[in-house]
Amino acid sequence: MQIRLRIAIALVALVAFVPAMAQADWFEDFEGYAPGDGLHGVNGWYGWNDDLSADAIISDFFSYSGANSVAISGLADIVQMFSGYTTGVWNLVTYMFIPEDFTGQTYFIVLNTYAPNGAQNWSVEVNFTGGTITDFSGANTLPYVTGEWAEIELVIDLDADMQTFFYNGDLLYSASWSEGASGGGAVNIGAIDLFANGASPVYYDMMSLSQGGVAVENRSLSNVKSLFQ
Repeated sequence: MQIRLRIAIALVALVAFVPAMAQADWFEDFEGYAPGDGLHGVNGWYGWNDDLSADAIISDFFSYSGANSVAISGLADIVQMFSGYTTGVWNLVTYMFIPEDFTGQTYFIVLNTYAPNGAQNWSVEVNFTGGTITDFSGANTLPYVTGEWAEIELVIDLDADMQTFFYNGDLLYSASWSEGASGGGAVNIGAIDLFANGASPVYYDMMSLSQGGVAVENRSLSNVKSLFQ
């Protein structure tokens, strides 16, 4: 009984601690738009190389929270640029919905260097096609889920020059950040790129970039709880 009481107290303390850690440095929930709106030129979003034809459209077909998400399909290749992220541990988290009738190949990309029509270097290039997620090396795969939301979680340790990618709670890979997909990159977070590559729509919602292992701590809390259920 005393053991269970101590565990309960520890869990309460951990629950109280996690929200304090979970202050996002950058956050996008796609709620400040109307369905049908384009993202290009709004709140830091731009089509790849500032190309309006690569715009992505706000949708109210599916949402993880609230009413809206962003649909990535067809020519969509939408970028959110960052600056000043050169040290520390960062957690990039979003939720992705792949419809059951999805066709084609779509990409979740993070660059360490990005300038429109300028220097560009890829750290993360994960593709989704034919029921499978594959990393940039082609060596690491996972099945993806359809018809429900799944968490994408990227832990970027700039101090150690490492990245770790999780999909729906499962590890896809761990690798160098600067040497990632392109090789010879910078220890820097440059941009997110949601690239449809001509595929049918997938949807993203609740995107955040937070410091200090937030997502890892949240997973750890979930795992601890499951031991006593």
